[in-house]
Amino acid sequence: MLKTVSVIFNERPKSWGLRGDPYLWDELENYFQEVTYPCTGEAFAQRFKYAFEELTGSSLGDLDKQIYCEKYSHGGMSSGHVCLEFWIEVAIPLLIERLEGLAI
Repeated sequence: MLKTVSVIFNERPKSWGLRGDPYLWDELENYFQEVTYPCTGEAFAQRFKYAFEELTGSSLGDLDKQIYCEKYSHGGMSSGHVCLEFWIEVAIPLLIERLEGLAI
């Protein structure tokens, strides 16, 4: 059985940036079920950027600190909003750390 990179998404973060982040997390977990391990941190980061753009329609390099995605809007004040700062500073480093830990 092939090990897929999606295993690094199994444990969800204890806190999020905005309300849309958990929905994006789930979509990314599904996306990475197609990516087999081994996968380097650099290859993951590149693939992640592509997946992020494909799923949200926005780039991680956008100047705004948050983006809005209608499909992640399920009620509440920041519903549908994704926090770019959370993904860049917390989630991506966490996921790369988990990925590199798979090699142990």
